[in-house]
Amino acid sequence: MTVFRVLVVDDEAPARTKVLRLLAADARFTAVGEAVDGTEALARMETLRPDLVVLDVQMPGLTGFEVLEALGPEACPAVIFSTAYERFALQAFEAHAADYLLKPYDAARFARALDKAHALLSAGARDTASLGALLTTVARARPERPLERLVVKAGEGWVPLKLDTVWRLSSEDKYVRLHTAQGEHLVRQTLRALEERLDPARFVRVHRGDLVNLEAVARLEPWTHGDGILALKDGSTVILSRTYRESFLQQWGAAE
Repeated sequence: MTVFRVLVVDDEAPARTKVLRLLAADARFTAVGEAVDGTEALARMETLRPDLVVLDVQMPGLTGFEVLEALGPEACPAVIFSTAYERFALQAFEAHAADYLLKPYDAARFARALDKAHALLSAGARDTASLGALLTTVARARPERPLERLVVKAGEGWVPLKLDTVWRLSSEDKYVRLHTAQGEHLVRQTLRALEERLDPARFVRVHRGDLVNLEAVARLEPWTHGDGILALKDGSTVILSRTYRESFLQQWGAAE
């Protein structure tokens, strides 16, 4: 019999202890580790490669959703969400997560969640599309305040990156490269998805594959066929397509 590996993520020690105790009673699963916050969860998920994660939604620092967003749906294991907030549980359920646990839950409810996860894992199913849809739904359901940070890989760890330090975002297939004074980072999102969450008064599309931070623009130089060249304050340049020229100039003038 295949025994599936489980990572337990919760910032509250009693909650982790409860999950570990309930897991120990089910021979189909084995706990391979635990994490006390989102940053540790990301590191443990990469090194331990669990088949299943029991993931608290509301944690200090990074939320459970930010953890999954940083890792990317394709790299995520099956997920059982654990939350004290029913609206999050409903979103997880509707998006076909392995299951959700609405705190406080009992042993019988946890067992049903494990049954559902076991059926999913035994079938070899990995519904990355549903998880991706969940993350998109959650992002759009957040308050209207623009996105202020992203969690990015830095060496062997993960760090939160403030978006006001990013001067350019460029599309690379299913990824976005973030350009900052401290270096570059790749995130597993599309440029369009990120654009929807950024502050439109700060970040403006200048090309099909590029957004720029208006604060990073030093000058605009003419080029050919109505296109222009934006010289950024770090010395780099990016094409301003004539398609986006008018909207850029409007925003740039407003910013000045």
